[in-house]
Parts: sequence; C-alpha cells; structure tokens
Amino acid sequence: MSNNLFSKVDSKSIIVGDFQIENYNENLHIKITCISEDQNAYFIVFDNVSKLQMSDISYPFQICGFEILDYSSRGYQKDSRFFVNDYEDGKLSFFCENFEIFNANG
Repeated sequence: MSNNLFSKVDSKSIIVGDFQIENYNENLHIKITCISEDQNAYFIVFDNVSKLQMSDISYPFQICGFEILDYSSRGYQKDSRFFVNDYEDGKLSFFCENFEIFNANG
C-alpha cells in the first residue's frame, strides 16, 4: 500500500470517471475510477469508509492533488487507518480501513 496515490498514478491531475458509494455489511465502500493526464486508468477501492465529506461536485469530477495518508501507527480506530484527501481543492475527504489500487489498462 502507498501513503501517496501519486507514487502509483504519477499525475498532477486526475479525472474521476466513475464514483460509486455502496453499503455492504453495514460498512460504506467507495470505488473510484481515475483517469490520469496520460490516459492511464486506475480503480481504487476503499473499504469501511467513515467521515465522508464532499463539496462542489460537478461532472467531470476533477481532482488536482490527491493523497492517501497512513494513520495506522497513531492508534486511530479501525475505520480511520487511512485518510484520503483532495488537498488542493478540498472537494473530497474521508477515512477508511483499507484500500486497493488496480491498473484498469490491463
């Protein structure tokens, strides 16, 4: 797992192609499809999401500075191990227990 999404995506700006919020077994899960400036696509799945905040959402939803911070060593609750933050514009932030990044290009 990476503390910073851009070490994996390597982009200054990503466009969110698809954003899904699901309730499964009484836990929120978010699946985001991201397309980087160089047209690489990634699926990011976040499990057990808490404290979700979204603002100024429009289509296409563009994020210009996105990070995933590891807070597990701070002793936070299980659903607050990682902090996901659009640090550039503040459009999106939440905590989650776990996440996975998949390359959608094959």
